[in-house]
Amino acid sequence: MDAEAGIEVTGVRRAFGSVLAVDHIDLQARPGEVTALVGPNGAGKTTLLLMLATLLAPDNGSIRIAGLDPVTEPRQVRATMGWMPDAFGTWDALTVREVIETVGAAYRMAPGPARARTAELLELVHLGDLADRPARVLSRGQKQRLGLARALIHHPSVLLLDEPASGLDPRSRIELRDILRGLAASGATLLVSSHILTELQEIADRAVIVARGRSVAVQDLTSDPASGHGSAHRVSH
Repeated sequence: MDAEAGIEVTGVRRAFGSVLAVDHIDLQARPGEVTALVGPNGAGKTTLLLMLATLLAPDNGSIRIAGLDPVTEPRQVRATMGWMPDAFGTWDALTVREVIETVGAAYRMAPGPARARTAELLELVHLGDLADRPARVLSRGQKQRLGLARALIHHPSVLLLDEPASGLDPRSRIELRDILRGLAASGATLLVSSHILTELQEIADRAVIVARGRSVAVQDLTSDPASGHGSAHRVSH
């Protein structure tokens, strides 16, 4: 496995019947960076993330996650990747701590390391005071933070986050930024989607803009910190 390869997407297409959800997306997300995937609702962002997460197969094109093919090597991809969907259910009968430990067990972590990692993540996402409360009592923002902890349980080198800032208050957004920047600084590859670019400008290094299922531009968000605007170039197909 090439842990330095990050995410490579080339010419990916995916249709649902007569509806072309992803029409030719090219994308690169590099280790040590946060890459934003930005576009309006219906632009194909979630469909692309589902393909990256091994949950859908592309009709055409190629995908590599840390050098691995999600279609032919799904188990290896899942072992190296953390996936946080936009909306997900929680096991309401379980406590917050038990939810994370259960995900650890699904990744075949031994009980001792899973408990230690869970305690570490509860502090990281500021849910330590709710660790023994039922997951059903969490607010939308707290469930987002629980989703991030679940995605991180197995120390993934690649993270896919679909609308992670949704439902977060301003303080939680700052905390999310700090967590994601810290993960990037440790060498992880992060791909974070949003339909609002301003949500990710302080988090991301680069933004891939998608519309109507296509990647249409790449914008550098770090090249001109004084003005707050980076350079952009259009993607031609």
